[in-house]
Amino acid sequence: MQHPAYVEKQWFKFLWIFMPLMTLFTLGSQYLAGTPVASWMALSVPLVNVIVLVFLGSLTIQIDATHLQWRFGWLGWPCWKLALADIQSLEAVTTTFIDGWGIKKTRQGMLYNASGTQAIRLQLRNGKSLRLGTQDAQRLLSYISPRLNGR
Repeated sequence: MQHPAYVEKQWFKFLWIFMPLMTLFTLGSQYLAGTPVASWMALSVPLVNVIVLVFLGSLTIQIDATHLQWRFGWLGWPCWKLALADIQSLEAVTTTFIDGWGIKKTRQGMLYNASGTQAIRLQLRNGKSLRLGTQDAQRLLSYISPRLNGR
């Protein structure tokens, strides 16, 4: 990707709070109950937490002169890249609690969201639709829209 004109990073707050709390609850309740914690569990549960947070702990959106790119985590994978020329239209939308967070297929197309309920819906030239979660939909639209008109 060329030098990005826009970069937004959002943290997957639900994972950052829920996973460590569940780990503490699971291991702590066994300890308090006097049940011995299996060594494989004491090692594997925190390891799974770290792996999930490394791969899915944040969402980064970048825009340069010709492409829109979004990726989860710190390793840059999973990652998607879309040519701005492939975007037919876009609008600010609100996601619902039922839509949730993460990477999922919904009735309105794919959803990529890490936190909050703001998103932009991209209608692609091939007829597909997708939504990208953002903390400030209007700001993201203000970066993409001029690049679409400049084709």
